[in-house]
Amino acid sequence: MLKLYIGNQNYSSWSMRPWLVLKKAELPFEQELIRLYMPRTKEKLLQLSSAGTVPVLQVAEDMIPDSLAISEWAAKCVPNLWPKDPADRKAARAFCQQMQDDFAELRNAAPMNLRRRTSNPLPKAGLHAAQRMQNRWQEFLSEHDGAFLFGDWSIADAFATPYATRFVSYDIPRDPRADTYISELMADEHFLEWEMAALAEEWVIEPAEAVGR
Repeated sequence: MLKLYIGNQNYSSWSMRPWLVLKKAELPFEQELIRLYMPRTKEKLLQLSSAGTVPVLQVAEDMIPDSLAISEWAAKCVPNLWPKDPADRKAARAFCQQMQDDFAELRNAAPMNLRRRTSNPLPKAGLHAAQRMQNRWQEFLSEHDGAFLFGDWSIADAFATPYATRFVSYDIPRDPRADTYISELMADEHFLEWEMAALAEEWVIEPAEAVGR
């Protein structure tokens, strides 16, 4: 039995990624939500892993922290989660790593907030990061047929999804092809399941809500 520990579904982009991957892999799992920014949150997270963050996947007695590490574990169980072509597979892994390590300006200017709808302009650094993100998407979409970055859905699309939600939440300018890709991601049945749970949450994280007001 697998157990995935996640944060608030309205805000936790890191948790969304492996959750989508496990859903696409059709690997049955239990989930436990740990509310973020609560008095005992850090204590609870440190009991799961030394990283003290979500997500964490429990596999029997083992704990796997980190979105990409969890996704890599799932891909060992279900190989078609990565693109079939070796060069594409390498590019997809590098892209996912970049999604975690880069684009801090976009994350800071537009935290994931699925309930939010605003047209207030982002700072220039955030807009620049959003354009770089679109450029990366365009690079892969132009090289492959199909609706997703590498043709068929892959882990790379799971890692792009939380960024896609920001374009909608913050009304970030995007070109038609990026807009079509964003619409495809946000129409996905598993994303809609996550979004429904997020919209039902009553908890509010004020630091995230205050950004961009």
